[in-house]
Amino acid sequence: MQVRTITPDERIQFSKIQSISFLFPRDYSQYEEKPEEFQEGYERVRAVFNDDGMMCSGLDLHPFRAYFDGNFAKTGGIGGVATLPSQRNKGYVRKLFEYIMEEMYDEGYVFSFLYPFSYSYYRKFGYEFNMSIVQCTLPFSALSHFRQTGKVELLLSYTDPSCIKSVYEQYIQGKNLALDWQSHWSRFHKNDPYSSNVYLYVWYDGEDNAKGYLQYTIDRSDMNSVKPDMRLREIVWLNGDAFRGMMAFLNGFASQFRNLIFVIPEHEDISLYFSEQGDIQQQIRIHGCNRVVHVKKALELMKTPAGRGKAVIEVRDDFFPKNTDRYLIEWENGEKMVIAGRKEEADLICSVHHLSQLITGYRSITQLQTAGCVEVRCEPGLLDSLFPRKALYILDMF
Repeated sequence: MQVRTITPDERIQFSKIQSISFLFPRDYSQYEEKPEEFQEGYERVRAVFNDDGMMCSGLDLHPFRAYFDGNFAKTGGIGGVATLPSQRNKGYVRKLFEYIMEEMYDEGYVFSFLYPFSYSYYRKFGYEFNMSIVQCTLPFSALSHFRQTGKVELLLSYTDPSCIKSVYEQYIQGKNLALDWQSHWSRFHKNDPYSSNVYLYVWYDGEDNAKGYLQYTIDRSDMNSVKPDMRLREIVWLNGDAFRGMMAFLNGFASQFRNLIFVIPEHEDISLYFSEQGDIQQQIRIHGCNRVVHVKKALELMKTPAGRGKAVIEVRDDFFPKNTDRYLIEWENGEKMVIAGRKEEADLICSVHHLSQLITGYRSITQLQTAGCVEVRCEPGLLDSLFPRKALYILDMF
């Protein structure tokens, strides 16, 4: 058995594995005439080959940078994990994750994020759910009270996206796991509205400053409805005027659409913008899972409380034992030191799964202790200050 990065000519083999595994049809008849179209992204693919040299399984490793406590941390986005149906249950995916964990650790990755078909399955590899979203569904009639202010403009694929960049970079400040601008833009916004039915609009205030944007497409999946739904792929606003202005703009589509459907991060609350809150259906959903790839690097990047303090954190990582250790964290007025291999009694004992939730601010010490997920051996207040709740934002699918 061999695990490695594939060659350009092998990209089509992995594409076929994904097509068979995910039941996605694709026409390969043009491969000989246009091989380059089937080779794109080969450098991201890690694959397992059996002893006969047959590619059996693979995945995409996307090198991203994600916002974390004021820095951008190297983050591996995992996508397209697929195994030939005839080769399943042979431990190939485990071999893939053993390989990429070593690769990411050696190359300085701090986190790795993926969207699983099963949370329990990827928990075996150290991943844990680490983001929640709220799906909002409301009839277009709920928008009728919004009054237009400012202006909106359609952004075309060939126009300067600097206005979007400015809004996005301001919005993600203080929101952990958000991808950096370049990664986010390349995956979200390069659509020609005339051919794709995907439309990106920017909202400007009275002083011509971009303060929000939204991207929508048309959902005709409900064949029993006369009108389609409008789905927002993303909506970002920097203040209440921007949200109200974009809702007023969308109200102009009331005669064409039935419902407006969009997702927002869990920390956002839009209910106060609507006079009849009963019109809004909101459903909280788990949205992807994360793992700490390099515990010491993550602790070194983590923001520490004001003043002076120290704590010993014992982390257990059964899948990747290089992370299993006892870490001393000492801090004073913004300066900190992290030392592994300590012998002192631990103030906190946790798995790498729950460290991911704590360090990004997704869960609190009290929540995890109450659920029996972590062991606390000191005054909880110390750890509450070290691991406060924080806002998170990642909607990019890969």
